[in-house]
Amino acid sequence: MSDFSFDGGDGFEPQVEITETGSCSRLLKISIAAAAVDDRLELQLGNLANEAAIPGFRKGKVPRAILEKRFGESVRIEARGQMVSDAFQQAIKDNELEIIGDPDFGDPESIPMLESGTDFVFSVNVEVVPDFELPDLEGVPVTKPIMEVKEEMIDSEVVRNRYRFGSPARTEGPFEPLDRMVGEVVIKVEGAEEPFFEHEKAVAVVPAEEDEGKGQFLGLLIEDLSTHLAGRSVGDVIEFETVGPDSFEREEIRGKKLSVRFDVKEAERVSPLEIPELVERFGLDDESGLREQLRLALENRRDTEQRSAEREQVYEWLLDNIPFEVPPKVSEAQAANLVEQQRVDLLGRGLDEDQVELKLAELRSESERYSQDRLRLMFIMTRVAKHFEVNVGEAEINGKIAEIAAAQRVRPEEVRTELSRTGRIREVAMSIQQAKAADRIVDTAKVTEVPAEEWNEQVEKKVADRKKSTAAKS
Repeated sequence: MSDFSFDGGDGFEPQVEITETGSCSRLLKISIAAAAVDDRLELQLGNLANEAAIPGFRKGKVPRAILEKRFGESVRIEARGQMVSDAFQQAIKDNELEIIGDPDFGDPESIPMLESGTDFVFSVNVEVVPDFELPDLEGVPVTKPIMEVKEEMIDSEVVRNRYRFGSPARTEGPFEPLDRMVGEVVIKVEGAEEPFFEHEKAVAVVPAEEDEGKGQFLGLLIEDLSTHLAGRSVGDVIEFETVGPDSFEREEIRGKKLSVRFDVKEAERVSPLEIPELVERFGLDDESGLREQLRLALENRRDTEQRSAEREQVYEWLLDNIPFEVPPKVSEAQAANLVEQQRVDLLGRGLDEDQVELKLAELRSESERYSQDRLRLMFIMTRVAKHFEVNVGEAEINGKIAEIAAAQRVRPEEVRTELSRTGRIREVAMSIQQAKAADRIVDTAKVTEVPAEEWNEQVEKKVADRKKSTAAKS
């Protein structure tokens, strides 16, 4: 426990007593002397005296006793709100507290009213950024996957682009892989009478054959989605159950059984572009030029994924070497921001919207421990960025937006407009800052190169072990 004092900016010097109530929580008890309370009330009444218009009195000539009787309570309420806000903001600034989320002033009725000649005392609970030390960041062990772009990869990319730019046409079903349907959806959470989510035009896509039945629906990863969608037709009502991921942004569905009712209203099937048409769409002369351009795109994506893999290992190392708990209130508030930051990162890697949504659904399906680790990482990387004095300029944000636009084959202005509309420009800056900070560690890392196949086996084993561990604990 410690005591501090500060100048509130208008002559009063509140006393602040800070008590540590948890590793990331603090109780601030703020006291303002009676003289300062009197000064503030006098100021408020003086302002009111100059402005008040009461029948029978000229403006500015209303007796103070009448003003006090008629407006005293409202003046005290307004002055109290101002004093609470001023004192709290100054306490945070002077004591260099990095708070998370909104302060908790408790029941509004518990905050006393301002009274002339009486000290004003109130309390507020806050959560603060975790305090931890960074380890030595040089020589971190990192494995670098090495991969050569092969002809079969280009073949797959040709097929993907043929469907991506193909011609959609209405279909009544039966639905096949990659068919897209639109319909009314209602999702209910166990134990609740009212629907958790309703939408008149929800979109579902039958998973591709290589996805082995797994797909995302409204941001949820459904392991057997093909079982529910394939072979159905327009007009069918599709019902199934799933479980809300432990790490989902919305706390009310975490770990809860969800009942889904999807009434299919219409559907479309994409007829893939013929290769000559695809060549023309890319503005090239022949198929060999198309394949060469796709090779370059795959090599760029490989390099991006390679760097991403190195960063992920840095993140894992930091999480292993910097233990601390995530403040309880931060989980839901920051989880949504974290998902949006990952969305920006995935779009910048060249994945299309469907691939991004599937990846995000997979991330949401991870364990709560994994989600907590990603939140811990957010605090760690903010500290690392500060350590390396990493800043993000407008030109870098524009560059990232251009990358996303190129991956989606749209104009950068369209991407910026959408990011601004949804308030996600901040996530773009955070994604850039985190990557730059991680790269500073990668640049001094102890790197070992391995074939991509071996790397993929290691990753798959790690994911399987994590899921096995989660299943055992549940």
